[in-house]
Amino acid sequence: MTNLDGRLRASHSDRDAVIERLRVATGEGRLSLEELEERIERTQAARTYDDLRAITADLPRDDAGLAMLGTGGAGGVGSGVLELQTKYGAVQQKDYWVVPARIVASCGSGSVKIDFTGAVCSHREVLLEATCGMGNILVIVPRGWTVRIDSLTTNMGTITNKATEPGHPDAPVLRVTGKVGLGTLKIKYPRR
Repeated sequence: MTNLDGRLRASHSDRDAVIERLRVATGEGRLSLEELEERIERTQAARTYDDLRAITADLPRDDAGLAMLGTGGAGGVGSGVLELQTKYGAVQQKDYWVVPARIVASCGSGSVKIDFTGAVCSHREVLLEATCGMGNILVIVPRGWTVRIDSLTTNMGTITNKATEPGHPDAPVLRVTGKVGLGTLKIKYPRR
């Protein structure tokens, strides 16, 4: 963006890139949740590159190449892989966290819990690769999310998807793939 005239009008993708940058900064502890909400509102109302520069002026420049910086798309920001693995114990991902584009969850006879209800997700689609031996994988998604089960197989185990309400068009799509041996994979909404 340093080479761009700050008076030029910003695009939807420019604003989306700034929002992603703010979410990553929040996940790194640079911004509070209140600051994130306030800055997202300012970003959505921003009209020019100067408006967007002001919102991120106190944040370090990332190396992912945000579209608004004039260096390409925002695909690399926050799009890493989260690996949750256990043989016998319990692993949980819950409360506030930044959702990557891909999650790999595997358990032998232990358990994995992935709770998206307190998470920040800026991806339109998230891939969850689940492998379960004799253990349990529990996935909790907010209402409004769409859950799609793709290429998910089981031997003698159980796969249950209770998150079947029609999703909101602006909410993420969670695609679940993988294999369940003798264990269980359950996808549900949080309790009301």
